Amino acid sequence: MTDFSQATEASWRHRVGNIERLASRTADGIHLEPLYQQVMAPRSDRVEYGPWYILQRVDHADASRANQQALDDLQNGATGLAIVRDFDARMLQGVALHAVHIRLESGPALARAFASHVAKQPIDPARLHVSFGLKDTGLVKDLQSQGFTGPYLEADGRVFHDRGATEAEELAAVLSELVRALRQNVSTSATLAANQDIFLTLSKFRALRLLWARVLEASGMLQQALQVHGETSWRMMATLDPHTNLLRATTAVFGAGLGGVDSITVLPFSIRQGVPNAFARRMARNTQLVLQEESQLWRVADAASGSGYVESLTAALCEKAWGLFQDIERTGQLPAFDASNPTSDPIVGTKIHQLSKEFAAAVEVGS
Repeated sequence: MTDFSQATEASWRHRVGNIERLASRTADGIHLEPLYQQVMAPRSDRVEYGPWYILQRVDHADASRANQQALDDLQNGATGLAIVRDFDARMLQGVALHAVHIRLESGPALARAFASHVAKQPIDPARLHVSFGLKDTGLVKDLQSQGFTGPYLEADGRVFHDRGATEAEELAAVLSELVRALRQNVSTSATLAANQDIFLTLSKFRALRLLWARVLEASGMLQQALQVHGETSWRMMATLDPHTNLLRATTAVFGAGLGGVDSITVLPFSIRQGVPNAFARRMARNTQLVLQEESQLWRVADAASGSGYVESLTAALCEKAWGLFQDIERTGQLPAFDASNPTSDPIVGTKIHQLSKEFAAAVEVGS
């Protein structure tokens, strides 16, 4: 090693010359340097140590078919279900509710129907791990009296992300909803979209926990856990050459997993083409299983802590999002999201390197 001259940042910058040609900016205008030194900053640890929940969507229109898919998912690695359609008891036949995480994503009617279903089962609702996904407190007292422990409300960033929100705008909107629930003293969880930019996704999930801690500190409250869910971005999914969505989903899960999510749902790669078939669902499930079981992403708490790039990006997102959040609190108005945000438009397989002949869609027959 003594045969090589010592490398220094100064010598590197001298050889590069115009450093700005290697710099870039995010959609929020955050300046990204080409080189960072180590930065020590507040950690963004998950409260509970362990693998995140691997969720699969229950979205087939036929309840019996949905049940077959759910059982297959749970028998092959999934540890939770996200119910996104109207409730039908047949879709959960044979599912050990106490052993899986359940997310309800269709509003109060679904929450009411699910609670009624549980009331008929020989199980204590307090033993269940259920996120009800509600937007208001109308049903909360009834659910509490039945024994459910929540979280009841959901601060859902996917809604804003799909409308073109930048990372900071999504964080600010979610934080505003979390504060509204905090004022009502109701247990709330949060959901963020995870896209193909690993480092922005990683930093966004880290930033949410730090922003939540800042809200509690500013409110004079004790720190409390925030359950954070991630779902791969709908707006990044391509319809043409959809197999490229497998790569986008993998990088999204990588970023969200290292960012400290408690649960993740991967949208099957053919979801824009119809109802995903068994192969597409298996690939969605295995995207998480490989990263969790083979790459062991969950083993290290806040793995990016100390990384100059990630810490700087996280801090910049926090600062930007906090300012936007204060604007929302002051005016009562959300930012004007830009639906033309370039990150919403997949490129590979859609605009460049397009296939001369598309592969058959990996969807259910007749969908």
